[in-house]
Amino acid sequence: MANKHPVVAYQQGVLDGSIPACEMIRRAVLRHRDDLEHGAERGLHFDRAAAEHVLSFFGFLTHSKGEWAGKPFVLEPWQQFLLWVLFGWMRADGLRRYRMGYIEIPRKNGKTQLIAAIGLYLLVADGEPGAEIYSAATKRDQAKLSWGEAARMVRASKPLARMVKEWRSTNTLTVEATASKFVPLGADADTMDGLNIHGALIDELHAHRTSAVVDVLETATGARRQPLIVEITTAGYDRQSICWQHHEYSRQVLERSIQDDTWFAFMAAADEADAEHWDNPDVWARANPNLGVSVKLDDLERKAAK
Repeated sequence: MANKHPVVAYQQGVLDGSIPACEMIRRAVLRHRDDLEHGAERGLHFDRAAAEHVLSFFGFLTHSKGEWAGKPFVLEPWQQFLLWVLFGWMRADGLRRYRMGYIEIPRKNGKTQLIAAIGLYLLVADGEPGAEIYSAATKRDQAKLSWGEAARMVRASKPLARMVKEWRSTNTLTVEATASKFVPLGADADTMDGLNIHGALIDELHAHRTSAVVDVLETATGARRQPLIVEITTAGYDRQSICWQHHEYSRQVLERSIQDDTWFAFMAAADEADAEHWDNPDVWARANPNLGVSVKLDDLERKAAK
């Protein structure tokens, strides 16, 4: 696999078992592979240049916290695959295929950093004039976590800092050249009406007790050419919640019992058959795509020994 593109190598590794992956990740790879073969029948095509574009954007980013502070944001193979598929698929009219991205990964797998970077891409590199990007949550303070990560990435990147202006008094990132902005949005604020959303980011969807925030965001994308809502979360267990609804819908999309060409899903979790073996390192590897990077093996070993 040495000469293959990292995304192609990742897909092959997942399918042949050389890369540990749970069943839902395997299904995400199979869905992409099947679409490459049959997507044209539904008016879809894969734009490799668009996929490469989003990966190259991460070369402008650095981490801002923890042991990687100041170091380049190097995408792991699973992250490359996720972004490659989410941004590379197009409709017949040349606009992006996916309108909703549901990403479910365990804690410590770099959720907030990834979604913040996606927000910056939508702000500065997605070709949308007057783009409005929102990090959304039930409380504005929660929404500010991913927005704050994005702001720190801008400060740490000379190219982005020249392009993006940070207004700390209002927690706003703006791009004057395109009249675009990126702000945190909370349901507890008086700002949920009159939105014209190009990109919306929801970190920790499982914390939402109702669908109110998601409903407002979906309604506010209607005037855009290719809007994108990205939800990223750990697993939720409240079966009445919006997170559970989207978890189940995503599972059915990946299992092909539902055909929805606008819905992207990437789900990393222990398989049902692995539930009784939660203390097995092989299970940890299949459920945690960032094991050995941001998820520390010795930390899981310590917790399993308790």
